[in-house]
Amino acid sequence: MIYKWDIIGHETQISQLEREIETGNISHAYLFSGPKDVGKFRVARIFANILQCPHDFCRRCKDCQMIANGTHLDTLLVPDDGSTIHIDEVRELIRKTNLTAQSRYRLIVIENIERMPIEAQNSFLKTLEEPPGRTVFLLTSTKVSQVLPTILSRVRLYEFSNVDDPVLETYLRQKFGDHTDLSEIIEIAQGRPGLAIHLIKDPVALSDQRNVYRQIDFFLKKNDLAQKFQFVESVSKGEGATGKTLELFFDAFSRYLRKLLFDYMRQKDHPLRARFTLKEIADLFESLEKTRYLIDRNVNLKLALENLFLQTEK
Repeated sequence: MIYKWDIIGHETQISQLEREIETGNISHAYLFSGPKDVGKFRVARIFANILQCPHDFCRRCKDCQMIANGTHLDTLLVPDDGSTIHIDEVRELIRKTNLTAQSRYRLIVIENIERMPIEAQNSFLKTLEEPPGRTVFLLTSTKVSQVLPTILSRVRLYEFSNVDDPVLETYLRQKFGDHTDLSEIIEIAQGRPGLAIHLIKDPVALSDQRNVYRQIDFFLKKNDLAQKFQFVESVSKGEGATGKTLELFFDAFSRYLRKLLFDYMRQKDHPLRARFTLKEIADLFESLEKTRYLIDRNVNLKLALENLFLQTEK
């Protein structure tokens, strides 16, 4: 690689971006799509830094320092803070793109463009169709199916996937040494470097992961609909807490079922064989993904989760 990206994996995507920089074949708009926490937004930020730095990504000049601090006037960063990007905010973005750039480019870096409702995406589309000169949009998405096809047709699409566990482990050992919980963290992360690093740096987050995983284990081993519905009730309260709890829940449930399917193939005396057949576990996995899909589309959260838990009763 030409530049020091400090990114875990994604060599193919990074090599292609470097070729575009070398040849000057820079698109006016990019969309980096893929799972959450695999490094898409970090790649977008570093790509922006490389484009903007007049000294070949030196990391020391005024431009590099301001980009790192989020204060560069011609590099607008819109990280995902969990909120919707409303049409008024899109109009403000559009206004800023029409200002005269003082740097090499005017860069707009938006994390998870699907946070824009349809009306806001349509407004944003007009700028993508006729972008001001020297403006480059760097967008990311974890749910590309929620991005308008007309937007997708006007961006250069890069697809990112989960990082292989050996690659992730090698990086984490080099950066953090022999962390006590490294094997467990890699298992939880499932190829998502951002999550792995977060869990290493935040023991509370790791404890939360363990607690939810144990709760899923309890839910699948026993018929206790009252406790399951009590959990649903707790998840359904409070917008901020709901989002975090839901993410933990779906992550833990998915990880639990994956491990369960794997163990079923190896253990003839698995303790859950008396409760679930292999097909029933596969069906539960499908129901979990369907529930996540429905909740993403604003189906009643409480009803969707209660229906999922009903399927764990035997």
